[in-house]
Amino acid sequence: MKVVQIMRKPNGIVFSIEQLFEDIRKGLPDDIDVEAYVNPYSSRGLWRRLAGMIRVIWHQGDVNHITGDIHFLNIFLPKSNNILTILDCVTLERLSGFKYQVFRLCWYWLPAKRSAAITVISESTKKELIRHLGSGNWPITVIPCSVDPDLEFSHKPFNAACPIILQVGTTANKNIERVAAALKGVSCKMVIIGKLMPSQLAALEQNKIDYENHFGISREAVIDHYHSCDIVMFASLYEGFGLPILEGQAVGRPVITSNLYSMPEVGGDGACYVDPFNVSDIRSALNRIIDCADFREKLIASGLKNVESYRLSNVASQYAELYEQVYLGAKG
Repeated sequence: MKVVQIMRKPNGIVFSIEQLFEDIRKGLPDDIDVEAYVNPYSSRGLWRRLAGMIRVIWHQGDVNHITGDIHFLNIFLPKSNNILTILDCVTLERLSGFKYQVFRLCWYWLPAKRSAAITVISESTKKELIRHLGSGNWPITVIPCSVDPDLEFSHKPFNAACPIILQVGTTANKNIERVAAALKGVSCKMVIIGKLMPSQLAALEQNKIDYENHFGISREAVIDHYHSCDIVMFASLYEGFGLPILEGQAVGRPVITSNLYSMPEVGGDGACYVDPFNVSDIRSALNRIIDCADFREKLIASGLKNVESYRLSNVASQYAELYEQVYLGAKG
């Protein structure tokens, strides 16, 4: 069986999809011949998108798997051996009126109709997707993200006097402005991965946050930052999944995250949950972790236990089973 994972053209900013499915390819059994086909066109403008939809016709396998973001690339492919992964519905949540209807039709409804199977990365995303797609017998399976196998537990004495707080991601939903307000006056250093926007820079300066910013760095460098930090901060306003939660848990760091969308589902008992819209709530959680060693250790132990469900072998086996199911179904 030959499986083609159809990937978006890397945008140089977000790489979670690429890393996830690179790991999945390594974790699949040897009897599945899997290759990655990278769409050569950026998802901008009608003609680039149409060119991508046509070009992919000549790069098919026994099973074709659109791995996220560029959902529309499957519209001209046979439905019977098509798998579509939908990572989140964040753009639909932001749109309204005519723009919402066009985006819903082209990025979600039509690609879903052209799929033999649809995977989502959390129960939260599944509920959102069904709400946007409307009634119908949609073939949706939840297969979570896997945690990077290179992220392993490492002991680090907690620096209560001036903890290093790691923030991964700088898109608008990452809530950096409120996090900066919550950290005001706290003796700490913030390490931020991702290019900061002007509003975020202004918030950090206004609240006199000691921070360093890294972007365009290697995956190995990101992993090093996980190992050097004391706390992982991920008080996001919206996530289809939230990999930094698991990544923090995997290396044995206490994690602060939001009580919204997929984040409680992903973090399980191994995270401290906050209302991300409430600066005082974020600050209280941070102070509790800094001040209470027992609470920190409980979070770390629960996090290490939680992350076992998201190991690569477990997630890759779920994809292997789905590939086999779609392959046999297409053969009739």
